Formats: sequence, structure tokens, C-alpha cells
Amino acid sequence: MKKIKHALLAFVMLATSVLGVACNKQATPEVFSPEIIPDYSSYTDQFDFYGYHSVHDGYYSIDGVKYYVGESFMTEEQYTLYKDAGMTIMYPQSALKIRGEEGAADGDAVAQAKFYADRAQDFERAKVEIDKFVAVGIEKTTLYDEDLSWLGLNNYTGEPLVGEGKRFATNDELDELVYKYVSLYADYPGVYGICFADEPKYLAVQSYGEVYNSILRVNEKYGFNLYPDFNLNPLNLTKIVYEDYYPHVEGTGEVNPTTNKATFEDGMTRYQKYIEDFMDSMNPSVIQYDDYPLRDGYLSQTYIPCLEYIAGVARDRGIEFHMVTQTFGMVTNGSNNMRKLTENGAKWLNNMLVGFGVSEISYFTYFTRTENKTDGESFLDNDSFVTLYGKPTNIYYMMQEIMANNQSFAPTVLQFDYKKCGIFTQAPLSLNSEHIRNMPKNVQSYEKVNSVKVDKECAMVNELYDAKNNRYMYMAMNIIDPDCVGSKAYQSITLEFGEEFNFALVYRDGQSSLYRLTADKKLTVSGEAGDASFIIPF
Repeated sequence: MKKIKHALLAFVMLATSVLGVACNKQATPEVFSPEIIPDYSSYTDQFDFYGYHSVHDGYYSIDGVKYYVGESFMTEEQYTLYKDAGMTIMYPQSALKIRGEEGAADGDAVAQAKFYADRAQDFERAKVEIDKFVAVGIEKTTLYDEDLSWLGLNNYTGEPLVGEGKRFATNDELDELVYKYVSLYADYPGVYGICFADEPKYLAVQSYGEVYNSILRVNEKYGFNLYPDFNLNPLNLTKIVYEDYYPHVEGTGEVNPTTNKATFEDGMTRYQKYIEDFMDSMNPSVIQYDDYPLRDGYLSQTYIPCLEYIAGVARDRGIEFHMVTQTFGMVTNGSNNMRKLTENGAKWLNNMLVGFGVSEISYFTYFTRTENKTDGESFLDNDSFVTLYGKPTNIYYMMQEIMANNQSFAPTVLQFDYKKCGIFTQAPLSLNSEHIRNMPKNVQSYEKVNSVKVDKECAMVNELYDAKNNRYMYMAMNIIDPDCVGSKAYQSITLEFGEEFNFALVYRDGQSSLYRLTADKKLTVSGEAGDASFIIPF
């Protein structure tokens, strides 16, 4: 792996590498005894990574018309390429989804027979590919069961599935149907999870939770270990999401007809109810949503507030935080509204997520997505990991290195839980900084950091905590818009630590180094937009 570039880490004094310090004859044994240096080498935790649209059968569509690129890319060669990128889970999404005919499971005997035959046929096709995944070393596959999804969404009636006069009189009846669905694939080698719905509206909050918990009961009863994967919505203030997905809350307003947006305060109030009610209904072991902040000309100003809120939900409930992030360019209604990912942008996205305690990252998309509409979303080729023709792009190699760096850091950072976030600015903000709006600024209540100063623009400092070892970590990140480059976007962040500390172990781009704090207990890190240093003071 690459060594840390000296220009990217400007510290007052560099002691040497960790091993070098431990053996340094000039250092006193009391100071540089290996026992005092934070050591996580005995841990084996790893991140999970996967890509949406991760297989491609050779067809793509424009306005519903299919075109063939000349071959199917559902091959061991392509699956090896996917694994070599750093992916640990295969998510075939629509390419290998399990589906019957909506509602047929409640129909007559003939309709039911066809329904289950269709599902079995789908899984027979999926098994061929799952066997290939396992053969190349991808041991986890998450399938999409469309029938299970529609069951959970309950046609967005807002009605529960179970109860007197409902579709199922008891949980046992619901579990019986869920068992019929999942028994098709739950114990097949290589099957890890099932995605049963994506971005549900608020009207599904009760039925969604009922199906989620039914899967868990079926797992326990039949000895399955099927992970129920799900994906909620991000904070969004636009009319189509705000009014269709989030519940009305007394005291909140409506979408402004002129701007077509809600206020941030109203949106957050409604969003918090959306999230909390889904969490209460499901009581899940994880929380996951997707958000794509790098848009044409600006960064989504709700992105960081949403991350901060969801990371807090995960922290307070003691559950994992999973995230879907962007690796694609897209045109909407004829104009670009998703940027092509740059190296700085890729670092910006991934460092941000690691700093908020995310333990599983999935990427939308891996293959260039094949469903395109000229009056809607059209995905740009060469703007994902792999093109329509199965060729790796620069994004593939950028992300391969970033994921490898994350995995080398995983045994350390995954022992720490997110605690809090702060944004620090230096006026005037001359670069694009819309993304820091609505954030609580200049947090001064860190446990082990007394002050933070930046020399220009804006930075983020997040506090993470390892309860087992009673140890703190701080992510210091340059959060300037990653499209901004040059000296104006290159900045320094200075942290002043408590009196009990003399050194800092610093992780950056998969490497670690040991540094001595200054006499006044300060440490300065510098870098481009998207660069982050993860600092453990000791």
C-alpha cells in the first residue's frame, strides 16, 4: 500500500512509524513501551461492501425498448472482477429477483400453483449464478424477493396485516406464508440475505415491521440465518418525497408552491417521525438508507444533517449503521444532476461514512444501470465501476484502493462507536459550502479535545469511542466541496487535546503513523477536500 504522503500530513514532529517507535533506542522505555500504544491487531472485523446492479445480462433499455450489447456479463470472469474490486456481498437486484404474480398467493389452487412455480423457476435461474459467485469466492448473496416486498408494503393501505378482520388473523398465519416464501432459498449455500423492500412510504410502517419480524421468527423456528435487508429514505425536502413518504406532524407546514420545497425544520420533524416509527415497528439490528449528495453544481444541504441524525439513532439504539452511497453519473430530464465521481469525491464520501460509524457500505451502481428514460433518469456509461460492456473504469480502480484501505483500517475503526459531530468554519466561505447549512456548528463538548481551529473554509471533527478500552478517536476531515481543488481547498485542522496526552496514533488512507503532540498538546493535519485523518490520542 501507499505510504502517507508527507505533504498531506503536516505535523509539528513526526516520531516514526509505529514499529520504529517501539524499537527506538533514543526513546525512554516508559514513553514508547509497546503496551501504551493503541493496538488493534488482534481484531479481525471487516467492512462489508457491495454494489447495486452488480450483474448485467447484456441488455439495456431506453424508454422501455431493449437493446443487446452482444453478450451476457453473468460470467465467472465478471464475478471475479467484482470480488477483486473489494466487494464482499453480491446483490443482483432486479437481474435475479424472485417474483410471482402479485396477489396470486391468495388466489385459487391453479393460480397458487402457477405463482409458486414461477418463484421456483426464478430461483433455479438464480442458483446457477449463486454457485458461480461461491466458486469465485463471494460467499454472501442478497436476493430481492418482490412478493415478500409487496407483502410488507401491503399496497400502501396503511393497514396492518395481522388482526381481527385483517389478511392474517394471527402472527402464526403470517409466518406460515413467509416460510413458504423464504424456504425456497433460505438454506441454499451462498444465500446470505433477502432485500424485501426499498424506500417504503410511511403508510407501510406497520405492515413493513410485521413482515420484518415474521422473517426473524421464521429464522428462529426453522434454523435459518437469513438477513432481512432493507433500505429507508433519506431526509428530503422536495414535494414528491416530503408529501408522499413522510407523515404529517402537528405544527409542521406544507411544501412551498413557489420553491416546491418544505422548510428544513419541518422536514426534519417529519423525517424523525418517519424513522422512529419504522424503528419502533421493526426493532431491527441495523438501520440503512441511501443518499447521493454530489449533485450537479452543489452538495445536498440535507446530507450531513441526515447522517448526523441517523448515526445518532444507531448510537442510541445500539444498532449498526449501513449506507448506500453514489458511484454514478446521471442525467434527469435531459440535464445532469449527479456528478461523475472523482478521486477526491470518492474519498469524501467514504471518509464521511466511516466517520459516522457506518459498518457496511454499498455503492449505487457497480455496472452502469441499464434502465433509462429520456424524460426521467438516464445513467451515463463510464460513470460507474464497470461500463455496459463490462470494462473497468477509473472509478473501479479508485474504489478498489479506497475499499482496500478501509479494510486495513477496519479492525481498528470498527471497535469505535460514533458519538458526536461538529463543523468548524473560517470566514469568509468563498467556496461551495451549501452542505454545511443547518448543521450545529463548533461543538465544544468533546471528551478529549479542548479546541479545534481551521485555517480556511470548513472542516468536520467527529468523536468516536471504544468503550471496551475506554479510548477515543477523532476524525478530522476537510469537507470542502470535493470538486474544489488547489490551494484554496487545501486546509489545515488543528486539534488541542487534554493534558493527559502526549502522542497520537493517526490513520490515513489505510496506513498508521505515530506522532508527538506539541508542548501545548496540539496536532495539526492538512489535506485536500475529502482527506481525513483518524486520530487516537494517548
